Amino acid sequence: MQTEKLPRGIRRRGRSLVVYLTLADGREQKRSVGCVTLKTAVRQREIWQREIEESRYVKPVPRTDRVLFSEICDSAFEYYKNYTRGWDAAEGRIARFKEWWPGRTAESITTAEIDVQLLANVAPRGLKWTKCTSNEYRVTLLRIFALAADAGTIAINPVIKAKRHKLENARTREMSFVEEDFIRTAIRKLCPHKEPEFDLALHLGCRRSNMYGQHHAKRTRIEPLQWSEVNLDFRVVTFRSKNGKTYRVPINKTALAAFKKLHQRGDGTGAVIRKPRPGRNGSEGRELKSSRKWFAKVLAEARINDLTWHDFRHTFGSRLRAAKVQIEDIRYLLGHGAKSITERYAHANLDVLREAVATLDRKPTKQTGTKTGTVSVARFRAS
Repeated sequence: MQTEKLPRGIRRRGRSLVVYLTLADGREQKRSVGCVTLKTAVRQREIWQREIEESRYVKPVPRTDRVLFSEICDSAFEYYKNYTRGWDAAEGRIARFKEWWPGRTAESITTAEIDVQLLANVAPRGLKWTKCTSNEYRVTLLRIFALAADAGTIAINPVIKAKRHKLENARTREMSFVEEDFIRTAIRKLCPHKEPEFDLALHLGCRRSNMYGQHHAKRTRIEPLQWSEVNLDFRVVTFRSKNGKTYRVPINKTALAAFKKLHQRGDGTGAVIRKPRPGRNGSEGRELKSSRKWFAKVLAEARINDLTWHDFRHTFGSRLRAAKVQIEDIRYLLGHGAKSITERYAHANLDVLREAVATLDRKPTKQTGTKTGTVSVARFRAS
């Protein structure tokens, strides 16, 4: 039987190839390169030998112990805290994961065990989670193992093949013009100074955090809308989307009137949303941090159910769509960013966007009566 002739420093072990390296101190070290071609093994040996000569070679450390699941949970929590805004949600989920597998090593947890734990808490079982909540726990667990795999702590992510629920929870709620009139009537009755805030939400399509900021103690602070981001001369306001990128929304007549009312409550610096009455020393009104309390009272007075502040974004987009505004322009005005490479090059035209948001200004109509048991509501354009 003829013996295989191999180059210097290359040996075969079964079907795998092993290379022998000469270290700087003269000692030898062998490393397996796996089931590769002879040419690949020779090239890899040359790379490692060159790294040794240039003092760049890092000797691999053999793995002698197994990392605990709680350890990769702690490392993942540091990642969430440093790089995500809603890390408080991950904090609670990670605490529950540790209760599920105390003292276990990360690689001992199987996909089957993960499926059992997630399903055991979906309603009507266990903690009576919704299917959406179960999926959110799965995503957090997936990230925990993925971070550990990226760091080289574990080799396999068992959550990849874990089952997830198919959801049909897309919210399509939008506010009708009749509901808008009832809400506006309730605002004028209970808190008329809040009407500019309502107009901005409805005519700018921004998120609540874009207007009031984020002040949660366990989340990264988001500054409220500042006057430095509002250009009343050029009639444009700059927002920041969820991914951190900025986008501009033109100001139509209704939003401009609302901004002018809010401008009277301060000196044109700092936060835009403020109380109308001045401070004790004659300074501007106190900065407002939320709309939840007064908006809930307004909805109760207007007898409107199942409507949230975020639904104003749905209303904003739906009304633009009804006015035959291009879907690409609606996407930009909502801060959803470019969906294709083409949109990244074909930049949004601000003049076209101005015409789009101008369609949201409602024209005044005569006051008309309504059905028995309701109040008469006038449709108008805010000014």
